[in-house]
Amino acid sequence: PILIPDFLALVGDAADGYPGIAGIGRVSAAQLLNRHGAIEKFPPAVLGERLDQALLFKNLATLRTDAALFANADDVQWKGPTPVFQSWTKRLQAPRLLDRCLKAEKALDRN
Repeated sequence: PILIPDFLALVGDAADGYPGIAGIGRVSAAQLLNRHGAIEKFPPAVLGERLDQALLFKNLATLRTDAALFANADDVQWKGPTPVFQSWTKRLQAPRLLDRCLKAEKALDRN
């Protein structure tokens, strides 16, 4: 599990929107990681000029556990659509989205 970010950096992750390193597929990525370990330990000739790109993708694939969160769960509780959200639904010509949010807000008020 510790090398999952390295693997995803090499093969890419469509869900997170980065392509991986051209020419490296699942099998060759697994072989490289088994042989050398983390991307930072690869001999320079393995990735060459693509090392910086691989390290960027690894950073994107790494789950952050040190990110600052919130002090109180109430701080992130949804309280209904804000005026800014309402203006965006108008700009996007999405009145049904606003209607759905207003309906959800009313349901919250009943509980």
